[in-house]
Amino acid sequence: MEKRGYYKIMFFVAGIENIVAGLPLWFLGLSGPEAFALFGMTAPPSLFFFHATMWFIVVFGIGYLIVGRDIEKNHGVVVIGVLSKTVFGIDVIAAVALAEAVPALLVFGIWDLLFAVLFAEFMLWTGKQPKA
Repeated sequence: MEKRGYYKIMFFVAGIENIVAGLPLWFLGLSGPEAFALFGMTAPPSLFFFHATMWFIVVFGIGYLIVGRDIEKNHGVVVIGVLSKTVFGIDVIAAVALAEAVPALLVFGIWDLLFAVLFAEFMLWTGKQPKA
């Protein structure tokens, strides 16, 4: 597979993953504080920030889908994706290390770190392409 096709698929997968992760977790948060026990976490005093974060995750997913439609544009979205996925991965590792979350969440943190690396590699590849 040529690189352009690979990157388009990568951003499609990243976008769908964000949407598929964010929406159900937003709905799960509506069920109340007991939903956090599934992840070995205690619910925050207010669920506002949790719900807002889930919508941000969905919006980032839409951004990745937009990048995937035309990988020549919207590179700012990719840079923000590298940063957000790196920070999320580090946060998950820290939460598990501090016993604030169940180890199973490491799957999500490592997944996002993997995509941070792939997004960064895309940006390096993009910088080497001839400008039209």
